[in-house]
Amino acid sequence: MSYQLHAATALLGRSLEPHRDVAITVANGLITHITTGVGPGDLPSHPFVMPGLIDCHVHLALSGGEDVEREALQLDDDRALATALVHARAHAGCGVTTVRDLGSPRHVVLLATLNQAFGDIGMPHVLAAGAISSPAGHGNFLAAHAETLAEYAVELDAIANAGGKYVKLFATGGVVTAGTNPGATQMDSTLIENVTQLAQSKGLHVGTHAHGKQGILNAVRAGVDTIEHFSYLDDEIVTGLAASPSRLVGTYVATERFILSDNRFNATPETLGKIEAHAPHEREALKRAVAAASGDRPIGLAAGTDAGTTFNPHGWGLNEQAIALERSGMSRLDVLKTLTIRGADALGIPAGSLEVGRQADLLILDDDPTMDLAALRALSAVYISGVPVPR
Repeated sequence: MSYQLHAATALLGRSLEPHRDVAITVANGLITHITTGVGPGDLPSHPFVMPGLIDCHVHLALSGGEDVEREALQLDDDRALATALVHARAHAGCGVTTVRDLGSPRHVVLLATLNQAFGDIGMPHVLAAGAISSPAGHGNFLAAHAETLAEYAVELDAIANAGGKYVKLFATGGVVTAGTNPGATQMDSTLIENVTQLAQSKGLHVGTHAHGKQGILNAVRAGVDTIEHFSYLDDEIVTGLAASPSRLVGTYVATERFILSDNRFNATPETLGKIEAHAPHEREALKRAVAAASGDRPIGLAAGTDAGTTFNPHGWGLNEQAIALERSGMSRLDVLKTLTIRGADALGIPAGSLEVGRQADLLILDDDPTMDLAALRALSAVYISGVPVPR
């Protein structure tokens, strides 16, 4: 299928530079030609076109209830997959054209992607990780279990041999898992370095959950590909990141949704206590990351939502993360880059920009988000691989 569309204004290239009177040709799911400075002719003209959004951190099989650990343990594979399909469509309807799932019970979402279960029209691109945690560690209910390097090797082989491309590790404890502490390390520096090197030697992209300072430092020194949450980011870590290939993925929206929820007191007292204790640190960490991303030695910063976690449902989370980034000092144009091309770079995919040869993942908007990020909700149409999402 080949067609053209015209935009009065479009954000083009890696820089998301605005251009007037843009004609975009799409064929076989890719952008094949872009012309600027031409009128619409016989084509209908759209007010504003930009790349689709990329959510680098979701949990499609979870629903964002008051106790996600209990929910995950009660899900059988059929229910987990059915839930994931519904949530994937919800993201697409909000302008999110790619999601990376970072853990599901028994690798349900990973196995579903390998079986093309998310291939229907209206689905975002789903990149799914196989998660590996210790038996009693954070995220154990969404992960295979390992403690020694040999045990990790077995699980990494299982993911790679099945055709997986992404793995998630847990450098620290977390909020939603009983008995774990977000600030405490869950993998020591030697183990995470050895596991990361082994995973990358198998062609696996390594995303790592890390809240506490030592866990983040261990992840940076190990050379993981992405570091999720980074709640206790400080200047020492920023210095290390500037010389590291690791990129940060901010998910502050998950914390903000939890602490502002009218239902937060329905969470377990342990979980509520942990989120309230670390929320101020994560807020400051995001500000520090924003400043470092535009500094003299800029670090990589992409966006995720952790959708599916406690009081953090699927849908519109990236829009709220965008507001949090702007509130933390990021310009609107850089926010849009963080939600698009910087996410694509973090995940290593040919998306996130309107360029010839990239995936034809497009948002058609009624208003200009470089003037007001609220325009991201003014969706007229969403295209994924050149195909319009049913609305």
